[in-house]
Amino acid sequence: MLYHPDKHRDPELKRQAEQLFNLVHQAYEVLSDPQARAIYDIYGKRGLDVEGWEVVERKRTPAEIREEYERLQKEREERRLQQRTNPKGTISVGIDATDLFDRYEEDYEDMVGGGIPHVEINKMHISQSIEAPLTTTDTAILSGSLSTHNGNGGGNINLALRRVTSAKVFYATVGPLVFYLAIQRLIIRPYVRAQKEQDLEKQRESSASEIARKRQEAESAVLLMQESVRRIIEAEESRMGLIILNAWYGKFVTDNSKKHERAKVIDVTVPLQCLVKDSKLILTEATKSGLPGFYDPCVGEEKSLKVLYQFRGVMHQVLSGDMEALRIPKQCKSQRLV
Repeated sequence: MLYHPDKHRDPELKRQAEQLFNLVHQAYEVLSDPQARAIYDIYGKRGLDVEGWEVVERKRTPAEIREEYERLQKEREERRLQQRTNPKGTISVGIDATDLFDRYEEDYEDMVGGGIPHVEINKMHISQSIEAPLTTTDTAILSGSLSTHNGNGGGNINLALRRVTSAKVFYATVGPLVFYLAIQRLIIRPYVRAQKEQDLEKQRESSASEIARKRQEAESAVLLMQESVRRIIEAEESRMGLIILNAWYGKFVTDNSKKHERAKVIDVTVPLQCLVKDSKLILTEATKSGLPGFYDPCVGEEKSLKVLYQFRGVMHQVLSGDMEALRIPKQCKSQRLV
């Protein structure tokens, strides 16, 4: 009702209402589909983003959906691993089958033991290699091979670094596996650090655009809430009910915080007041960044909700963790302010 375009006459508010109303419609489509809702209830939005659900039987129990999700996730991870490591391998086997063809000679039957042909494997060669991208230009290649011939055999393991510079490719052999500790320090650890940096950089880039989008939606929602909040405050004031004076959400600076850290909070006074009904504010056990008018101001960091409110003419203050349920003015630990 709050986001319905017909409820707003101002052209700009109507445009913003249409965008948010479409999001509500998408949520309704998920929650009205039994299978999609079951997936969402178990795994949230990330579960709906997994490819393959379209071919899954519609009538599934939550346990079956969980099993199917894990299977699809495993398949996706295997595909990603295959693409990243590019494994290659060969197996060649040499077979001595001379005795099999000698039996066609005329004097074969006169030979001792000539009834059963003797066939044996006299040589075998196995090779395998995998690639691990370290950076956009560097790739570590681990390869090994094992060969046997007439009972004698040997093998080798090589670790090489391939670098692409100006369309030229060169390989540098680092050393055999016996120098594992050196390889661990020079190759594996830098690779792990590089991978973490790449993942963090990708997360920062993706979260930056997502935060900008969520912030836009939150600001639009707050504009659309103004009229409703005005009516709610008038009703609460008439009965000396619940008035949200100030509310902040995000990361707060405490005495234990590091010197260089600073607060990363947003004002959520209007969104919280809009959720007040019959002098009560009730929030469930879920991240508060998903509430109307909210967004995450510090992705990946611990967040809290701080509320300063008035009830029956008395001011109170409450601090709630991001995932904690909250109920005010009753059944909550609040600090009365004199």
